Amino acid sequence: MTHTRIRCLLPLLLVGLLTGTALGGLFDDRYPSPRALAMGGAGAATPAGLWSAYYNPAGLSALQRAELGTAYARLYNLGFLHNYFGGGAYPLSSRWGSLAATFQYFGVDYEGENLTGEYTMTLSHGFYLLKDIESSLSLGYSIKAYHLNYGTSVEGRELGSTTTFGVDVGLQASVYSRTTVGIYVLNFNNPSVGEFTKYDLPQRIVAGVAYQPYDGVTTTFDLNRVAGGDDLEFWGGAEFRLFQYLELRFGATTNPNRFTAGVGVNVANYRIDYGMRTHSELGETHSIGFVYGF
Repeated sequence: MTHTRIRCLLPLLLVGLLTGTALGGLFDDRYPSPRALAMGGAGAATPAGLWSAYYNPAGLSALQRAELGTAYARLYNLGFLHNYFGGGAYPLSSRWGSLAATFQYFGVDYEGENLTGEYTMTLSHGFYLLKDIESSLSLGYSIKAYHLNYGTSVEGRELGSTTTFGVDVGLQASVYSRTTVGIYVLNFNNPSVGEFTKYDLPQRIVAGVAYQPYDGVTTTFDLNRVAGGDDLEFWGGAEFRLFQYLELRFGATTNPNRFTAGVGVNVANYRIDYGMRTHSELGETHSIGFVYGF
């Protein structure tokens, strides 16, 4: 029994020690868009359709058509970590903007046992405050329900669960249609989880800029900082449209230093994206996503 318990704890210890996510990483640093991942994770100033709900909900204001999408991330190329995303977005009108409803699951499963599961359900809204031919300003917000489940012990006992709510807010502004700036605050209301011992969920402040020097070329750059932390992270990348249906992407981050790359294929109403991010100690993270627009 003791040997089984130790084997079940190994995945949690590995991830906790090498990534520092044992507690502080709850519901953090997991994003659905392979496109953004391939561009260094930067997305605060880049409208991303359905997935704008995760990077800056203000970007939903630019949504032109309804979208349904799903994505999967294989974190650090470890088979016992599972990260799934799904959702839909719908443009209401030019006045009322767009709505998006998304779902995320992150879990640790080992030898048939679910050791922990994080569930996030999000309702997002983005709309223009002003818009003319040369510029625009949009506002967005997300209301999130976080649910943490610790699964069952090796003896079959329920280890408990907890639920809390968070609020994200964001702004995006474009100038002459080629330059966009954005600011995004994750967990603006500073939520915490736990019934007896409270743990604050990460509160991030992200500011970014995106620039399109030519048609088919996009560059983007984010400054990312955890509230109360000392490290300022730089996320950035670029996208190049090689052909009508094919895009190549590259990027990098600091603190930690990582490199990213990926590809996107757009055919009719379908978009398939792949992104990869390296890690200095663990394996690389792979992400693949599918979006259908109609």
